[in-house]
Amino acid sequence: MLTLMAASSNSSAPLLIAIGVAILVIIWLFIKTGIALLHHPIIGIILILLGVLGLWNYLIIGIGVIVGGIVFLVISQFFNN
Repeated sequence: MLTLMAASSNSSAPLLIAIGVAILVIIWLFIKTGIALLHHPIIGIILILLGVLGLWNYLIIGIGVIVGGIVFLVISQFFNN
């Protein structure tokens, strides 16, 4: 599916920009999570012990992929015009 989307645009620039945005969103959310755990260390310890933090990481990656996909669609519209 990804190769079909990349093949529909004239260049690979939109895909590279979307991947970059997705990576930046994931890094930003990891930093925000780390700051929140530093402010509330007891909650962080409980989350780590219960394993909920692992599910939170999957949510962060999912948000990054969704944001990257939206950016890819928006930017590919500009390149197709």
